[in-house]
Amino acid sequence: MQIGVFSVSDITQDPTTGYTPSENERIKASVAIARKVEEIGMDVYAIGEHHNRPFFSSSPTTTLAYIAAQTERITLSTATTLITTNDPV
Repeated sequence: MQIGVFSVSDITQDPTTGYTPSENERIKASVAIARKVEEIGMDVYAIGEHHNRPFFSSSPTTTLAYIAAQTERITLSTATTLITTNDPV
């Protein structure tokens, strides 16, 4: 069994402060979370694919490649792939 964390790549308002992070801040936070997942010994980090607001990852494989360059052993995966927006051939 593998244990990990996945993100749907949302950009949402903090309900306690009202602050909404920028897309850049949210991507940096996702990278930091993935690095922490590896640091504490979890196995997997996955990120979802979305093509509309309020989400930042329309290309999760690109974000995962960036994370892969900063990690050593963690398994990286997509968490959601929208078949309706991808050519299956």
